[in-house]
Amino acid sequence: MGEVQASRPVSPEQVGKDAIDAYQRDGVICLRGAVSDDWLAVIEQGVDYFLGVGVDDGDPANVVVKLDGDTGGFHYGTALWQSNPYLRQIIFETTLPDLFGSVLETRSLNFYYDFLIIKDAGCRSAVTPWHHDQSYYVMRGRKIINCWIALDSIPKETALRFARASHKRDDLARAIHFDPNQDYPGLLTERPLPPDFDNDPDADIITCAMEPGDALVFNCRTFHTAPGNHLDRRRGALSLNFIGDDVTYFDMAQLPDPPIRGEGLVDGGSITCESFPLLREW
Repeated sequence: MGEVQASRPVSPEQVGKDAIDAYQRDGVICLRGAVSDDWLAVIEQGVDYFLGVGVDDGDPANVVVKLDGDTGGFHYGTALWQSNPYLRQIIFETTLPDLFGSVLETRSLNFYYDFLIIKDAGCRSAVTPWHHDQSYYVMRGRKIINCWIALDSIPKETALRFARASHKRDDLARAIHFDPNQDYPGLLTERPLPPDFDNDPDADIITCAMEPGDALVFNCRTFHTAPGNHLDRRRGALSLNFIGDDVTYFDMAQLPDPPIRGEGLVDGGSITCESFPLLREW
């Protein structure tokens, strides 16, 4: 298994040319130390809020899945920025949109959604199947990135894995439900199933170990997978998803994931709305 190319940002607002070249070539890069310790502490406050610590009222939006035979649960929440003040800070009060957005070489940057992922110790069965994110999105275009920030030390055995350069394919794969007993309503069955990279001897699979504050930045068309958590400790991450200037709204029949369609959007038109706010114009 190969390595995801890793580098340190050249500034708080720029990833640098080498990182951009690697992203365009491979569909994924790792930015070492992308998030400072101070902002990681704010994210941890957001995790506590999400898990219900210090929440006096309201729903902390904490979904928990505990699979048979596992001793730990899989906690996740989507679009928490609208109710979680700490995660909102990360999006609106840091230079992270500038840093991550510099990968896209875009004239504008919208926020799509956040996704908080906490796999407890012993959450061994929470395996993420091979997929690429755009199968689930109400978006057309190629400038969409998932910026996956490690909150814990993540060794290779529980790290994300990517099919190198798979973002260059022209076709979109079918949306695979992470629960094998379910399908998405209105599923676009005309799309092909994702490739079986695990059984393809020619597949170029890459991964990397991560430390808290490191961030994987990958294209929404890059195929990826993740194992369960076999560690004796938590494996947490915060995913931030951003949209560049070639993206338009896709009013697809399939139920999207996240199940958010924005407000007043028209197929083929701008995606800027209250749910997908414009963050930057350069």
